[in-house]
Amino acid sequence: MVEFDSAGDEFAVPLRTLGRHPNLFLFDPRPLWRLLGSSQWDLIDMHEEPFGLAVAEVLFLRWLRSSSTPYVVSSAQNIEKRYPPPFRWFERWSLRGAAGAYTCNTEAGDILRRKGLAGALVLLPLGVDVGRFEPDTRPSPSGSLRVGFVGRLIHHKGVDVLLGAIARDSRLVVDIFGTGPELDRLVDLSEALGIANRVTFHGYVDEEAIPGVYRDIDVLAVPSVPTPGWIEQFGRVVVEAQASGVPVVASASGALPDVVGEDGLLVPPASPSSLQSALSRFLDEPGLWEHLRSSGIAGAHRYTWERIADTQIDLYRRVSHRGEGRSRRNPSGN
Repeated sequence: MVEFDSAGDEFAVPLRTLGRHPNLFLFDPRPLWRLLGSSQWDLIDMHEEPFGLAVAEVLFLRWLRSSSTPYVVSSAQNIEKRYPPPFRWFERWSLRGAAGAYTCNTEAGDILRRKGLAGALVLLPLGVDVGRFEPDTRPSPSGSLRVGFVGRLIHHKGVDVLLGAIARDSRLVVDIFGTGPELDRLVDLSEALGIANRVTFHGYVDEEAIPGVYRDIDVLAVPSVPTPGWIEQFGRVVVEAQASGVPVVASASGALPDVVGEDGLLVPPASPSSLQSALSRFLDEPGLWEHLRSSGIAGAHRYTWERIADTQIDLYRRVSHRGEGRSRRNPSGN
């Protein structure tokens, strides 16, 4: 069970839930019923995927209450999926009536448009406390390059691709921070590739220690590999590294090109040779590391919590007047 912590925000009130799946849970309807009966609300923000059971629950209660309060939904789903009934109906219903939506990547927004969202749409990236990830003073790498990976050791994170890249240039060493079911296989792979002396598996790292991790590496690699059911939806480690003054080399996959932008290097996913070539450039091209370090530090400020809050408040202001005159809708969406 996750304990609720208001963190000083006394306006935040927890609700009991039934179910644990991110898209298959329900709220206790009683407090929602009481809240939706009030006329004080300017907007309902449902921070859930539009096909989720909880969204359908809130919209059904809203319909029963004859409420005209506008609502917004959110999405990170950047693979277009056709859900089975009744979830497909829930999604259609919620998108048809939404005054707006916010997504953490551009493809998720495009998908919502194709599925029927007519309201306002904004790109709302995940926020990062960039103040925790201040750059230090260091010289540019010379002779060897210390590459870092930060994340869970699962197949689609592409750590095996990174090890293949490291094996292609003896000047590259890698520090892997994280654990997961692929750990033993990756250790064996590093030995089979003959690079065990250039690979260090650090295991699990506490969140408080993450800023120090970036100070110990020259470049961050994010070699994610898309699968039929998964693709990177944001990439918070990219922003953390750039705010720390660490250039990034990432797969040109999912949301990573949006986040990396012009402030890092992008390579085809699942290509050890391409990843190696990009990493080796930092040793072979004078000034590249310094240039991407500087631009990454500047670009990371796009993701401060202040910038994110301004974007979200602007969306609220744009759509909060749209609830007037809305009619009760058939909960089936037909």
